[in-house]
Amino acid sequence: MKRLSDAPMAALVLGFGGLIPFVAGAIGLGIGGQAELQAANALPVYAAVILSFLAGGRWSAELVIRADAPRTGVLVLAILIALAGWIAVPLQVWSQPGLPLNLELTGWGILIFGFLIQYLWDRAAIRDATFPQWYLPLRLLLTTGAVLSLSLAAFIRWSPTFSL
Repeated sequence: MKRLSDAPMAALVLGFGGLIPFVAGAIGLGIGGQAELQAANALPVYAAVILSFLAGGRWSAELVIRADAPRTGVLVLAILIALAGWIAVPLQVWSQPGLPLNLELTGWGILIFGFLIQYLWDRAAIRDATFPQWYLPLRLLLTTGAVLSLSLAAFIRWSPTFSL
């Protein structure tokens, strides 16, 4: 496996820069007050956008590599991952006290699961030489950052007494 140091500088800077809203959103939730309200709205939307971006990359790669006969399963999975992120957002908004299921926590779980599935799918693509070898360590670090931030956000929202 190639090292992260083999990745183009632009991919590193942009990739790690993309983690800033994840970390800032989790911190905002922990601060409370107006920052919590803003982060509770912004973080899931940002996560859904990034999940859609990653899934769209797989859709695009499939069309470039297999232009004459793209695999339906790849296209469908890309759409399902993108839609999962977008379904998570209204679930969080519609969450109301007293429902038998905590929809907000369900939304956080869908986002976390979506990033994990996308990582496993990208990992398989790297083994199949669809993506360059340096992409695996980059995706691992970026996925870890996103999943940890979303997990912290879910914990903070699930544990109302928690604050930074």
